[in-house]
Amino acid sequence: MSKVHIALVGGQAAPVYNVIKALQPDCVVFVCSQDSLGTLGKLKDVLDVPSVECRMDPVDPKAIRQEAGKLAERYRNDEVTVNISSGTKPWAYFFSLVFGQYANASIVYMDQNNVLWNYTAMSASEDFEFDMHMQFKLYGNSIENNYIPFEAYTDADRKAIGQIEKIRSFDYESFKELLAKLDTKAEKKLKNSRQDRFDGERGSYVAWERAGNMERVDIVLVRKNGQQSAASICSEHAIHLAFKSGWFEYKVACLLSKWEKAKEICLNCRFPYKSNIDKNEVDIIVNTGTKILFVECKTQVWNSTDVDKFHSVVKTYGGMGSKALFVTLGRMTDAVSDKCDEYKILHFSLSDDHKGLGAEKALGWLLNTELYAINTK
Repeated sequence: MSKVHIALVGGQAAPVYNVIKALQPDCVVFVCSQDSLGTLGKLKDVLDVPSVECRMDPVDPKAIRQEAGKLAERYRNDEVTVNISSGTKPWAYFFSLVFGQYANASIVYMDQNNVLWNYTAMSASEDFEFDMHMQFKLYGNSIENNYIPFEAYTDADRKAIGQIEKIRSFDYESFKELLAKLDTKAEKKLKNSRQDRFDGERGSYVAWERAGNMERVDIVLVRKNGQQSAASICSEHAIHLAFKSGWFEYKVACLLSKWEKAKEICLNCRFPYKSNIDKNEVDIIVNTGTKILFVECKTQVWNSTDVDKFHSVVKTYGGMGSKALFVTLGRMTDAVSDKCDEYKILHFSLSDDHKGLGAEKALGWLLNTELYAINTK
């Protein structure tokens, strides 16, 4: 008796792949329509298991029931599992109806928390090993070689956070103009120059240098009254930390690293479109062991369109089961927090009092409370 797995293939590849990896069948029957051939191609590219393809009308009840009946008879002497996690609702209904009459068949479903349910046996399995990088690959959005692992940061990088925060507090506006608000020309210069500088008002400037594995950033800020403050930052990621609020992203990542469900943390994640051009960037992506958490970090956000963009990125690259978190240094405006609530995006400000819990514990409590909630859209 062979272990035959029947997978209903729709637009979501991950639940199909994950169930196959969890069950390890001898053979897979992919039920697909013309519209889901693209998903099927991605699955075949990454799966090493004998398979056959069964084309089927996505909605015609007579055709679906007839084809399901043929498959049930063909494999009646095998151990059969039918995955209804993907595919059309008519497929799920009629395959459950037909195969539910056969003692050798089980109907299975994997939910957004990657819990594998056996509806026939009324049981669940939660020991599936979630592969975040494979999920990105399945959706054609691999981030391999396009992110910085949290482990790559050093003690010198961690020390740099305090240095940057201190000089930023000396003169917020000058710091913002020199290091945070970079136009396209300045970004290109920063990316391509091994050594250069930006000059601001009253003699303020920031200079940077790349030397092997180390980076150096010198910041000098001059207030209107002539007072001056300087900082020299030397670390492996000094440039990334100093410019465009990279220091705040790393600070948030450090908080997340204390969360027990953070299995892997990736920073400065880029989804490549083509050579030297990025589709989109995500500040932090966390592998929680069961699903992906996308994190957007901003020192402050005044425009709710930033939330719209983040929501679009999460849905495009994360699929239905992923979670989203928006973190700010300053307090959020009501318009921004309301927009987050509308999209079911978790939001957190380091400036809130957190009812005396402290930022680390408060953030962990929020994530533990909301992580396993099922997304409705």
